[in-house]
Amino acid sequence: MGQRMIRHQVEEGLSLYDEKNYDAAIKKWTIALQKMKNNRLRFTTLGHLATASRDRGRNKDYLVYAVQQIDIAHELDENNLRAQAYLTLSRANEMLADYFKAVSYSRSTLQYSPPGDSKQVYAYLVMADSYIGLCNFSKVVECLDKALNMSHEHTDPMMETQILSTMGKVFLALKDFPKALLFQRRALEMVSSNSALATEHHRNENSKFVRITKLKIATPLRLMGDFVSATKCVEESMQVASSLGDRPVQAKCLVCIGDIQRSQNNNEVACKKYEAAIQMLQDMNDRYSYTLAMIGLVKALLALNTQQNTANDILATALSTATSMGNKLLQARCHLLNERILKSENRLDDARNALDTAQRLYQEADLLCSVCQKPMGMEPDKIQILTCTHMFHERCIAELLQKWTRQAQSCPKCNQKVLFSRSHISLACS
Repeated sequence: MGQRMIRHQVEEGLSLYDEKNYDAAIKKWTIALQKMKNNRLRFTTLGHLATASRDRGRNKDYLVYAVQQIDIAHELDENNLRAQAYLTLSRANEMLADYFKAVSYSRSTLQYSPPGDSKQVYAYLVMADSYIGLCNFSKVVECLDKALNMSHEHTDPMMETQILSTMGKVFLALKDFPKALLFQRRALEMVSSNSALATEHHRNENSKFVRITKLKIATPLRLMGDFVSATKCVEESMQVASSLGDRPVQAKCLVCIGDIQRSQNNNEVACKKYEAAIQMLQDMNDRYSYTLAMIGLVKALLALNTQQNTANDILATALSTATSMGNKLLQARCHLLNERILKSENRLDDARNALDTAQRLYQEADLLCSVCQKPMGMEPDKIQILTCTHMFHERCIAELLQKWTRQAQSCPKCNQKVLFSRSHISLACS
Protein backbone atom coordinates (compact mmCIF):
# COMPACT_ATOMS: atom_id res chain seq x y z
CA MET A 1 0.00 0.00 0.00
CA GLY A 2 2.84 2.40 0.94
CA GLN A 3 4.60 1.97 -2.40
CA ARG A 4 1.32 2.51 -4.27
CA MET A 5 0.93 5.81 -2.43
CA ILE A 6 4.49 6.75 -3.38
CA ARG A 7 3.74 6.12 -7.06
CA HIS A 8 0.69 8.34 -6.65
CA GLN A 9 2.91 11.08 -5.21
CA VAL A 10 5.22 10.81 -8.22
CA GLU A 11 2.20 11.22 -10.56
CA GLU A 12 1.04 14.23 -8.53
CA GLY A 13 4.50 15.71 -8.97
CA LEU A 14 4.21 15.27 -12.75
CA SER A 15 0.87 17.08 -12.73
CA LEU A 16 2.38 19.95 -10.74
CA TYR A 17 5.30 20.07 -13.17
CA ASP A 18 2.96 20.24 -16.19
CA GLU A 19 1.22 23.13 -14.42
CA LYS A 20 4.64 24.89 -14.24
CA ASN A 21 4.60 24.58 -10.44
CA TYR A 22 8.23 23.44 -10.37
CA ASP A 23 9.04 24.00 -6.70
CA ALA A 24 5.95 22.09 -5.53
CA ALA A 25 6.81 19.25 -7.94
CA ILE A 26 10.37 19.09 -6.63
CA LYS A 27 9.09 18.98 -3.04
CA LYS A 28 6.60 16.20 -3.86
CA TRP A 29 9.25 14.05 -5.58
CA THR A 30 11.85 14.66 -2.86
CA ILE A 31 9.45 13.46 -0.16
CA ALA A 32 8.44 10.42 -2.25
CA LEU A 33 12.08 9.53 -2.95
CA GLN A 34 12.89 9.22 0.76
CA LYS A 35 10.43 6.30 1.14
CA MET A 36 10.98 4.70 -2.24
CA LYS A 37 12.28 1.12 -2.41
CA ASN A 38 11.87 0.27 -6.10
CA ASN A 39 15.13 1.17 -7.86
CA ARG A 40 13.52 1.65 -11.27
CA LEU A 41 11.01 4.08 -9.80
CA ARG A 42 13.87 5.82 -7.98
CA PHE A 43 15.74 6.16 -11.28
CA THR A 44 12.70 7.67 -13.02
CA THR A 45 11.95 10.03 -10.13
CA LEU A 46 15.56 11.21 -10.04
CA GLY A 47 15.17 11.99 -13.74
CA HIS A 48 12.10 14.10 -12.97
CA LEU A 49 14.00 15.92 -10.21
CA ALA A 50 16.95 16.53 -12.52
CA THR A 51 14.73 18.07 -15.22
CA ALA A 52 12.85 20.28 -12.75
CA SER A 53 16.13 21.40 -11.15
CA ARG A 54 17.47 22.34 -14.58
CA ASP A 55 14.34 24.41 -15.29
CA ARG A 56 14.78 26.29 -12.00
CA GLY A 57 18.48 26.93 -12.61
CA ARG A 58 19.66 24.60 -9.86
CA ASN A 59 22.49 23.24 -11.94
CA LYS A 60 24.45 21.63 -9.11
CA ASP A 61 21.33 19.76 -7.97
CA TYR A 62 20.90 18.66 -11.59
CA LEU A 63 24.39 17.14 -11.42
CA VAL A 64 23.75 15.45 -8.06
CA TYR A 65 20.59 13.71 -9.32
CA ALA A 66 22.42 12.54 -12.45
CA VAL A 67 25.18 10.97 -10.33
CA GLN A 68 22.56 9.15 -8.24
CA GLN A 69 21.01 7.81 -11.46
CA ILE A 70 24.40 6.44 -12.51
CA ASP A 71 24.71 4.54 -9.22
CA ILE A 72 21.30 2.91 -9.72
CA ALA A 73 22.05 2.05 -13.36
CA HIS A 74 25.25 0.29 -12.32
CA GLU A 75 23.46 -1.51 -9.50
CA LEU A 76 20.75 -2.79 -11.89
CA ASP A 77 23.45 -3.43 -14.53
CA GLU A 78 21.30 -2.15 -17.42
CA ASN A 79 22.95 -0.41 -20.35
CA ASN A 80 19.79 1.48 -21.35
CA LEU A 81 19.65 3.09 -17.89
CA ARG A 82 23.40 3.75 -18.01
CA ALA A 83 22.98 5.55 -21.34
CA GLN A 84 20.14 7.71 -20.00
CA ALA A 85 22.03 8.54 -16.81
CA TYR A 86 25.22 9.43 -18.69
CA LEU A 87 23.20 11.67 -21.03
CA THR A 88 21.76 13.56 -18.03
CA LEU A 89 25.24 13.74 -16.50
CA SER A 90 26.72 15.11 -19.73
CA ARG A 91 24.00 17.78 -19.95
CA ALA A 92 24.59 18.83 -16.35
CA ASN A 93 28.34 19.18 -16.90
CA GLU A 94 27.82 21.16 -20.11
CA MET A 95 25.57 23.60 -18.23
CA LEU A 96 28.23 23.92 -15.53
CA ALA A 97 30.82 24.58 -18.29
CA ASP A 98 32.81 21.44 -17.43
CA TYR A 99 33.11 20.76 -21.14
CA PHE A 100 35.70 17.97 -21.17
CA LYS A 101 33.60 15.98 -18.68
CA ALA A 102 30.47 16.64 -20.76
CA VAL A 103 32.17 15.24 -23.89
CA SER A 104 33.41 12.21 -21.97
CA TYR A 105 29.96 11.40 -20.55
CA SER A 106 28.37 11.91 -23.98
CA ARG A 107 30.75 9.29 -25.34
CA SER A 108 29.61 6.96 -22.56
CA THR A 109 26.02 7.54 -23.71
CA LEU A 110 27.03 6.48 -27.23
CA GLN A 111 28.81 3.43 -25.81
CA TYR A 112 25.85 2.14 -23.78
CA SER A 113 22.97 2.97 -26.15
CA PRO A 114 22.04 0.82 -29.17
CA PRO A 115 23.01 2.13 -32.66
CA GLY A 116 20.54 4.68 -33.97
CA ASP A 117 18.89 5.21 -30.57
CA SER A 118 17.48 8.72 -30.02
CA LYS A 119 19.80 9.17 -27.03
CA GLN A 120 22.73 9.08 -29.44
CA VAL A 121 21.37 12.11 -31.32
CA TYR A 122 21.08 14.06 -28.06
CA ALA A 123 24.54 12.89 -26.98
CA TYR A 124 25.99 14.38 -30.19
CA LEU A 125 24.08 17.60 -29.48
CA VAL A 126 25.61 17.86 -25.99
CA MET A 127 29.04 17.16 -27.50
CA ALA A 128 28.46 19.91 -30.07
CA ASP A 129 27.49 22.44 -27.37
CA SER A 130 30.53 21.41 -25.33
CA TYR A 131 32.88 21.81 -28.30
CA ILE A 132 31.44 25.32 -28.80
CA GLY A 133 32.47 25.99 -25.20
CA LEU A 134 35.95 24.67 -26.03
CA CYS A 135 36.03 26.62 -29.34
CA ASN A 136 36.64 23.48 -31.41
CA PHE A 137 34.27 24.39 -34.23
CA SER A 138 35.29 21.67 -36.68
CA LYS A 139 34.30 19.13 -34.02
CA VAL A 140 31.01 20.96 -33.51
CA VAL A 141 30.12 20.62 -37.20
CA GLU A 142 31.22 16.97 -37.22
CA CYS A 143 28.91 16.18 -34.26
CA LEU A 144 26.00 18.12 -35.78
CA ASP A 145 26.35 16.31 -39.12
CA LYS A 146 26.19 12.96 -37.30
CA ALA A 147 23.18 14.12 -35.28
CA LEU A 148 21.42 15.39 -38.44
CA ASN A 149 21.95 12.12 -40.32
CA MET A 150 20.59 10.10 -37.37
CA SER A 151 17.66 12.46 -36.72
CA HIS A 152 16.07 11.46 -40.05
CA GLU A 153 15.41 8.01 -38.55
CA HIS A 154 13.27 9.48 -35.73
CA THR A 155 9.95 11.30 -35.52
CA ASP A 156 11.12 13.67 -32.75
CA PRO A 157 10.90 17.15 -34.33
CA MET A 158 12.99 18.71 -31.54
CA MET A 159 16.11 17.00 -32.83
CA GLU A 160 16.45 18.96 -36.06
CA THR A 161 15.39 22.25 -34.45
CA GLN A 162 18.11 21.89 -31.81
CA ILE A 163 20.68 21.02 -34.50
CA LEU A 164 19.81 24.19 -36.45
CA SER A 165 19.90 26.32 -33.29
CA THR A 166 23.32 24.98 -32.32
CA MET A 167 24.64 25.75 -35.81
CA GLY A 168 23.35 29.28 -35.31
CA LYS A 169 25.48 29.49 -32.16
CA VAL A 170 28.55 28.53 -34.22
CA PHE A 171 28.04 31.36 -36.70
CA LEU A 172 27.33 33.80 -33.87
CA ALA A 173 30.64 32.88 -32.21
CA LEU A 174 32.39 33.37 -35.58
CA LYS A 175 30.62 36.76 -36.04
CA ASP A 176 28.76 35.81 -39.20
CA PHE A 177 25.59 37.44 -37.88
CA PRO A 178 23.32 37.01 -40.95
CA LYS A 179 23.92 33.23 -40.97
CA ALA A 180 23.46 33.05 -37.19
CA LEU A 181 20.11 34.79 -37.58
CA LEU A 182 19.10 32.55 -40.49
CA PHE A 183 19.67 29.33 -38.53
CA GLN A 184 17.88 30.58 -35.40
CA ARG A 185 14.88 31.79 -37.40
CA ARG A 186 14.66 28.44 -39.20
CA ALA A 187 14.78 26.64 -35.84
CA LEU A 188 12.00 28.89 -34.51
CA GLU A 189 9.86 28.26 -37.61
CA MET A 190 10.23 24.49 -37.19
CA VAL A 191 9.38 24.40 -33.49
CA SER A 192 6.43 26.77 -33.98
CA SER A 193 4.98 24.62 -36.78
CA ASN A 194 5.26 21.50 -34.60
CA SER A 195 3.66 23.05 -31.48
CA ALA A 196 0.06 22.39 -32.56
CA LEU A 197 0.70 18.63 -32.87
CA ALA A 198 2.69 18.25 -29.65
CA THR A 199 1.62 16.32 -26.54
CA GLU A 200 1.43 18.15 -23.18
CA HIS A 201 5.02 17.15 -22.31
CA HIS A 202 6.31 18.18 -25.72
CA ARG A 203 4.32 21.43 -25.56
CA ASN A 204 6.30 22.33 -22.44
CA GLU A 205 9.57 21.50 -24.22
CA ASN A 206 8.47 23.43 -27.31
CA SER A 207 7.49 26.46 -25.23
CA LYS A 208 10.89 26.47 -23.53
CA PHE A 209 12.69 26.12 -26.86
CA VAL A 210 10.63 28.99 -28.36
CA ARG A 211 11.58 31.44 -25.61
CA ILE A 212 15.25 30.37 -25.71
CA THR A 213 15.35 30.69 -29.51
CA LYS A 214 13.70 34.13 -29.50
CA LEU A 215 16.42 35.17 -27.07
CA LYS A 216 19.07 33.75 -29.43
CA ILE A 217 17.50 35.63 -32.36
CA ALA A 218 17.75 38.92 -30.43
CA THR A 219 21.57 38.81 -30.29
CA PRO A 220 22.39 38.79 -34.03
CA LEU A 221 19.59 41.33 -34.58
CA ARG A 222 21.25 43.65 -32.06
CA LEU A 223 24.68 43.13 -33.58
CA MET A 224 23.25 43.95 -37.02
CA GLY A 225 21.80 47.20 -35.61
CA ASP A 226 18.10 46.23 -35.52
CA PHE A 227 17.48 47.27 -31.90
CA VAL A 228 13.67 47.45 -32.25
CA SER A 229 13.31 43.82 -33.43
CA ALA A 230 15.93 42.64 -30.93
CA THR A 231 14.07 44.33 -28.07
CA LYS A 232 10.76 42.81 -29.19
CA CYS A 233 12.24 39.29 -29.26
CA VAL A 234 13.90 39.51 -25.87
CA GLU A 235 10.85 41.14 -24.22
CA GLU A 236 8.59 38.36 -25.51
CA SER A 237 11.03 35.78 -24.16
CA MET A 238 11.37 37.59 -20.83
CA GLN A 239 7.61 37.94 -20.36
CA VAL A 240 6.97 34.21 -20.76
CA ALA A 241 10.03 33.23 -18.69
CA SER A 242 8.96 35.53 -15.83
CA SER A 243 5.40 34.16 -15.81
CA LEU A 244 6.74 30.58 -15.58
CA GLY A 245 9.58 31.22 -13.14
CA ASP A 246 12.17 30.16 -15.74
CA ARG A 247 15.16 31.71 -13.99
CA PRO A 248 17.86 30.59 -16.48
CA VAL A 249 16.08 32.31 -19.39
CA GLN A 250 15.24 35.34 -17.23
CA ALA A 251 18.92 35.82 -16.36
CA LYS A 252 20.05 35.48 -19.98
CA CYS A 253 17.33 37.92 -21.06
CA LEU A 254 18.72 40.47 -18.59
CA VAL A 255 22.17 40.09 -20.18
CA CYS A 256 20.67 40.54 -23.65
CA ILE A 257 18.66 43.62 -22.57
CA GLY A 258 21.86 45.02 -21.06
CA ASP A 259 23.62 44.46 -24.40
CA ILE A 260 20.83 46.23 -26.32
CA GLN A 261 20.84 49.19 -23.91
CA ARG A 262 24.64 49.44 -24.07
CA SER A 263 24.57 49.33 -27.88
CA GLN A 264 22.28 52.38 -27.73
CA ASN A 265 24.59 54.15 -25.24
CA ASN A 266 22.15 53.74 -22.34
CA ASN A 267 25.05 52.54 -20.24
CA GLU A 268 23.65 53.25 -16.77
CA VAL A 269 20.54 51.16 -17.56
CA ALA A 270 22.78 48.47 -19.05
CA CYS A 271 24.89 48.30 -15.87
CA LYS A 272 21.81 47.64 -13.75
CA LYS A 273 20.67 44.83 -16.05
CA TYR A 274 24.12 43.21 -16.05
CA GLU A 275 24.45 43.44 -12.26
CA ALA A 276 21.05 41.79 -11.74
CA ALA A 277 21.95 39.04 -14.21
CA ILE A 278 25.39 38.42 -12.70
CA GLN A 279 23.88 37.68 -9.28
CA MET A 280 21.38 35.22 -10.74
CA LEU A 281 23.94 33.49 -12.97
CA GLN A 282 26.38 33.17 -10.09
CA ASP A 283 23.66 31.50 -8.01
CA MET A 284 22.99 29.09 -10.89
CA ASN A 285 26.68 28.32 -11.49
CA ASP A 286 26.26 29.26 -15.16
CA ARG A 287 29.88 30.25 -15.77
CA TYR A 288 29.54 30.88 -19.50
CA SER A 289 26.65 33.36 -19.29
CA TYR A 290 28.22 34.86 -16.15
CA THR A 291 31.37 35.65 -18.14
CA LEU A 292 29.35 37.21 -20.98
CA ALA A 293 27.53 39.41 -18.45
CA MET A 294 30.81 40.54 -16.89
CA ILE A 295 32.29 41.42 -20.29
CA GLY A 296 29.17 43.45 -21.09
CA LEU A 297 29.37 45.23 -17.73
CA VAL A 298 33.03 46.11 -18.31
CA LYS A 299 32.16 47.65 -21.69
CA ALA A 300 29.35 49.70 -20.14
CA LEU A 301 31.59 50.91 -17.28
CA LEU A 302 34.32 51.91 -19.72
CA ALA A 303 31.77 53.88 -21.77
CA LEU A 304 30.69 55.72 -18.59
CA ASN A 305 34.36 56.39 -17.80
CA THR A 306 33.68 56.64 -14.06
CA GLN A 307 34.75 53.31 -12.51
CA GLN A 308 38.00 52.29 -14.19
CA ASN A 309 39.31 50.26 -11.22
CA THR A 310 36.01 48.40 -10.88
CA ALA A 311 36.07 47.63 -14.61
CA ASN A 312 39.63 46.27 -14.33
CA ASP A 313 38.66 44.01 -11.41
CA ILE A 314 35.58 42.66 -13.21
CA LEU A 315 37.60 42.06 -16.38
CA ALA A 316 40.19 40.10 -14.37
CA THR A 317 37.39 37.92 -12.95
CA ALA A 318 35.92 37.41 -16.42
CA LEU A 319 39.31 36.36 -17.80
CA SER A 320 39.90 33.99 -14.90
CA THR A 321 36.48 32.38 -15.39
CA ALA A 322 36.96 32.08 -19.17
CA THR A 323 40.36 30.46 -18.60
CA SER A 324 38.95 27.98 -16.07
CA MET A 325 36.33 26.93 -18.67
CA GLY A 326 38.96 26.57 -21.40
CA ASN A 327 37.09 28.96 -23.69
CA LYS A 328 39.72 30.60 -25.89
CA LEU A 329 37.33 33.01 -27.64
CA LEU A 330 36.07 34.49 -24.37
CA GLN A 331 39.69 34.74 -23.17
CA ALA A 332 40.60 36.55 -26.41
CA ARG A 333 37.67 38.96 -25.97
CA CYS A 334 38.92 39.77 -22.46
CA HIS A 335 42.45 40.45 -23.77
CA LEU A 336 41.06 42.67 -26.56
CA LEU A 337 39.10 44.66 -23.96
CA ASN A 338 42.26 44.93 -21.90
CA GLU A 339 44.11 46.19 -24.97
CA ARG A 340 41.53 48.96 -25.26
CA ILE A 341 42.01 49.93 -21.61
CA LEU A 342 45.80 49.91 -21.89
CA LYS A 343 45.72 52.05 -25.04
CA SER A 344 43.56 54.63 -23.24
CA GLU A 345 46.23 54.74 -20.51
CA ASN A 346 48.95 55.17 -23.18
CA ARG A 347 50.59 51.88 -22.12
CA LEU A 348 51.27 50.95 -25.73
CA ASP A 349 53.73 48.07 -25.17
CA ASP A 350 51.33 46.37 -22.74
CA ALA A 351 48.47 46.97 -25.20
CA ARG A 352 50.49 45.32 -27.99
CA ASN A 353 51.13 42.29 -25.73
CA ALA A 354 47.41 42.02 -24.99
CA LEU A 355 46.60 42.06 -28.72
CA ASP A 356 49.31 39.46 -29.42
CA THR A 357 47.83 37.22 -26.71
CA ALA A 358 44.36 37.54 -28.24
CA GLN A 359 45.67 36.68 -31.71
CA ARG A 360 47.57 33.68 -30.33
CA LEU A 361 44.32 32.42 -28.74
CA TYR A 362 42.54 32.66 -32.11
CA GLN A 363 45.38 30.64 -33.63
CA GLU A 364 45.20 28.02 -30.85
CA ALA A 365 41.45 27.72 -31.51
CA ASP A 366 42.33 26.97 -35.17
CA LEU A 367 40.52 30.15 -36.24
CA LEU A 368 43.12 31.54 -38.63
CA CYS A 369 41.82 31.43 -42.20
CA SER A 370 44.30 29.24 -44.11
CA VAL A 371 44.03 31.48 -47.18
CA CYS A 372 44.59 34.99 -45.76
CA GLN A 373 46.09 33.95 -42.38
CA LYS A 374 43.80 36.40 -40.56
CA PRO A 375 41.54 35.47 -37.61
CA MET A 376 37.91 34.46 -38.06
CA GLY A 377 35.58 35.67 -35.35
CA MET A 378 37.56 38.77 -34.41
CA GLU A 379 35.56 41.06 -36.74
CA PRO A 380 32.12 40.59 -38.36
CA ASP A 381 32.52 38.70 -41.64
CA LYS A 382 30.95 36.01 -43.82
CA ILE A 383 32.20 32.52 -42.95
CA GLN A 384 31.90 29.36 -45.03
CA ILE A 385 32.31 25.84 -43.64
CA LEU A 386 33.23 23.12 -46.15
CA THR A 387 32.05 19.51 -45.93
CA CYS A 388 35.47 18.50 -44.55
CA THR A 389 34.51 20.83 -41.59
CA HIS A 390 37.30 23.36 -42.29
CA MET A 391 36.20 26.98 -42.32
CA PHE A 392 37.30 30.09 -44.19
CA HIS A 393 36.34 33.66 -44.87
CA GLU A 394 33.77 33.37 -47.66
CA ARG A 395 35.60 35.94 -49.79
CA CYS A 396 38.84 33.90 -49.55
CA ILE A 397 37.31 30.85 -51.26
CA ALA A 398 34.94 32.66 -53.66
CA GLU A 399 36.25 30.76 -56.71
CA LEU A 400 35.88 27.38 -54.97
CA LEU A 401 32.29 28.21 -53.94
CA GLN A 402 31.41 29.10 -57.54
CA LYS A 403 32.62 25.72 -58.81
CA TRP A 404 31.87 23.18 -56.07
CA THR A 405 28.16 22.86 -56.89
CA ARG A 406 29.22 21.27 -60.23
CA GLN A 407 32.60 19.69 -59.56
CA ALA A 408 34.54 18.57 -56.48
CA GLN A 409 37.14 21.10 -55.33
CA SER A 410 40.18 20.78 -53.05
CA CYS A 411 39.97 22.23 -49.55
CA PRO A 412 42.77 24.85 -49.21
CA LYS A 413 43.66 23.44 -45.79
CA CYS A 414 43.52 19.63 -46.03
CA ASN A 415 43.37 19.15 -49.85
CA GLN A 416 40.39 16.82 -49.40
CA LYS A 417 37.92 16.90 -52.28
CA VAL A 418 34.76 18.75 -51.25
CA LEU A 419 31.43 18.90 -53.09
CA PHE A 420 28.37 20.99 -52.23
CA SER A 421 25.79 18.94 -50.32
CA ARG A 422 22.53 20.31 -48.94
CA SER A 423 22.56 17.58 -46.28
CA HIS A 424 25.68 19.19 -44.77
CA ILE A 425 24.53 21.03 -41.64
CA SER A 426 26.37 24.29 -42.34
CA LEU A 427 24.49 24.54 -45.65
CA ALA A 428 21.07 23.45 -44.37
CA CYS A 429 19.65 26.99 -44.51
CA SER A 430 21.33 28.04 -47.78
